[in-house]
Amino acid sequence: MSVGVGAGRGFLYGWGVNDSQSVKGKRGVDPEKRRRFLEIARRRFVADGYNRTSISSIVREAGVAQGTFYLYFKNKEALLNDLRRQVLADYLDVWARATGTDRAADERLLDGLHGLWGEYGRQQSLISVFRQAATGEETERQLRAGRRRLAQPLAALIAAGVSDGVFVVDEPETAARMLIAMLYGIFPESDLDRVFPNVARVVLRALGTPAGRIDALMPAVGASDAAD
Repeated sequence: MSVGVGAGRGFLYGWGVNDSQSVKGKRGVDPEKRRRFLEIARRRFVADGYNRTSISSIVREAGVAQGTFYLYFKNKEALLNDLRRQVLADYLDVWARATGTDRAADERLLDGLHGLWGEYGRQQSLISVFRQAATGEETERQLRAGRRRLAQPLAALIAAGVSDGVFVVDEPETAARMLIAMLYGIFPESDLDRVFPNVARVVLRALGTPAGRIDALMPAVGASDAAD
């Protein structure tokens, strides 16, 4: 999997996006048409680039009148923001499913990180579109918001681990923010599967997990996926 320069920032691109530019609550809108617009836009943005994809080309492929588009989206940027929101939902869903088990907190943490790792690979082409379409100021805003959003469930899991005696940290929220910052810098790595075990070990050490427990845990990384 090839990752371009700056792609590490892409991991958090889709987070913290508001929907102020999406047209909501209008009567007569068809959820299937909205889904179709998003499906076409996603494919065209990835294939042709955000700047080279016109609303007219999306509308033409959808087989509807130009005015129909504006019943669902104010402009092309609003369409892109909805795609960002979809990526956010995908990340949150992956994390919730991976960590929503009765396994120990450190095992759930590894499962969650493993899930996010894989989701980043699946979303990479669209994430590249987000990166290319964003201005420098917008990019930084998205990154800050993304870190905050991802740190929230991570901090909750770390706090649960502290309560259970699995992790040893003084401030789970601070630890979560630091770990997110570390992951943010690792995602440009071209071979994510190769580096994941080492990253997982660093994360566990940072949370105070004993060396023997880390050695015992590593074969369990992604075990819940393999069992499905």
